[in-house]
Amino acid sequence: MPRKQIFSPGRVVLLSVIFAILLGALALKLPVSQAQPVLFIDCLFTAASSACVTGVLTVPLDSFTYIGKLIIIILMQIGGVGLITLSLCLISLFTDLGLATKLMAGQILELETSRHIKRILIFIAIFTLSIELIGAICIYFIIRPDFNFVDAIINSIFHSVSSFCSVGLSFTGNSLIKYQTNMPMLAITGTLILFGTIGFMTLYELVNYVKRKIKKQRRKNISLTTKIVISTTFIMILVATIILTLLESYRGASILSWPQTIFNMLFNAISYRSTGFTSIDLTTMQPASILFILMYSLIGSSPNSTGSGMKVTTFVIVLATIRSILIERTDTEIKGRRIPQDQVFKALSIFCISFCWIFISTFLLLFFEPDQTFIGIFFETVSSFTTLGLATDITPCLSVAGKLLIIINMLIGRLGSLTFLLAFISRKKQERAEFQYPEERIMI
Repeated sequence: MPRKQIFSPGRVVLLSVIFAILLGALALKLPVSQAQPVLFIDCLFTAASSACVTGVLTVPLDSFTYIGKLIIIILMQIGGVGLITLSLCLISLFTDLGLATKLMAGQILELETSRHIKRILIFIAIFTLSIELIGAICIYFIIRPDFNFVDAIINSIFHSVSSFCSVGLSFTGNSLIKYQTNMPMLAITGTLILFGTIGFMTLYELVNYVKRKIKKQRRKNISLTTKIVISTTFIMILVATIILTLLESYRGASILSWPQTIFNMLFNAISYRSTGFTSIDLTTMQPASILFILMYSLIGSSPNSTGSGMKVTTFVIVLATIRSILIERTDTEIKGRRIPQDQVFKALSIFCISFCWIFISTFLLLFFEPDQTFIGIFFETVSSFTTLGLATDITPCLSVAGKLLIIINMLIGRLGSLTFLLAFISRKKQERAEFQYPEERIMI
């Protein structure tokens, strides 16, 4: 069997994540990692939730010791940056990458060329460590009065990594209601989330653009991807802030002043894209808000970011394709550029497969958990698939079959539904056929 057929990028990523989850589960099962006895299925669920940046648990975080929490931090870092990307980042700091490794890294990062791959990987490593360190230091001074010295350090690092990697798991669970009126805490957490979900390639391009502008060098044009990511992210956060303010300002946030209310809604609009931290009590929300949050998280964050979901670029391509159909254009066009047909097909496939999988997994979870309500099951399904990870009351009560299904849901959601399916398809089947069938129109 050809090597390229075995080690396709989709399979490499899938196997690396599965390996990290299993190894993490075994490490969490060790007595030194547990403050109290935890079943293996719960260790597996915790490892999967951390590595898939979901942040929902079936046991309290305090069930694990400092060593257990350190293992979870490592899993979160692996899940946010990616095991392969993280490994290549560390290797590139000390040695040159081979051609085959550069090509694989380029495919994983979806780069058109591997020319600057080492520079990009070093940027990812340095930027990730720097932003997480700055975040941890800032958070330490905020929470220091509430914890002893060691707990404050561990919790600040844990919260910083969790925020940047879009996990939404912290010493507070995923609820920041305690910090509703603490603007610095919300601002730091929101900034970490925003940097993590904006995408490494977008950040790399923006940093280089600013560098060239400062040095007054000839600046390269901003790519279409970066333009879409920046504009769509800004619009999504703005719209979500307005909608959440209109829906919830008179309910859960009524005790806050108007500036505090708007700031909280802005924070939640940033967090609900993929992370799952919330400063609003979900139990007080009206159903319209819950539905909006689920659909909002399904769009998700940016490509090559620590977040998940369908990705904003996929969503924009789908909207542009619908627009082209309505105005009777044969090409999908965005900002004066024509989108290749293969990318249009991929975006539509991701969109359709995502909704189909949510339907299938909701059906299966309803079958495995007949005692739970439909809205609770649907929330659990979408939240795990989008790796939003907002906690629900039914998560700790899931059966073994239900927990395994949620683990699969998180894995597919983190990798991407199309990437997950392509990992099981041979390279020969993915190659384009050298012939075409006769064309015939059908009624639609």
